[in-house]
Amino acid sequence: MKRMYDVSHQHDKTYTDEETNATIGSDQLPIPLNWKVLVQPNQVKAKTSGGIYLPESSKDNEEYLTAHGTVCRLGDLAYRDRDTGERWRSETHPKGGDRVTYGKYAGQKIVVKGVKFLLLNDDEITSILPDGVDVAAYIG
Repeated sequence: MKRMYDVSHQHDKTYTDEETNATIGSDQLPIPLNWKVLVQPNQVKAKTSGGIYLPESSKDNEEYLTAHGTVCRLGDLAYRDRDTGERWRSETHPKGGDRVTYGKYAGQKIVVKGVKFLLLNDDEITSILPDGVDVAAYIG
């Protein structure tokens, strides 16, 4: 019996934590239930490319202003009506592999074998980032 969350192209993907270099395979990913979405957040750099360590305030600003990551898996009810189970009318919703934005304090933080993830409600995702678009801190 094939379940909705069994996606063949995900079985060969490896997820790496940039800070710790820990890795896990897609077969070890948590399976989000119902309307949850599993996202691997982009991590804030601790030091510059030249090797200078950034102060905590700089990392906090960057994290706050660039809360984004990559969708790993979606629960079987994500982007569906809670009562009927029918797809939302909107054609635009993220799928696995999409880069998305969300609020800084959104979701449940989890670590699986050293790799950081967020479990978000589907309505906590605020936008889908097009390919080639980079998000950087805006300090005005």
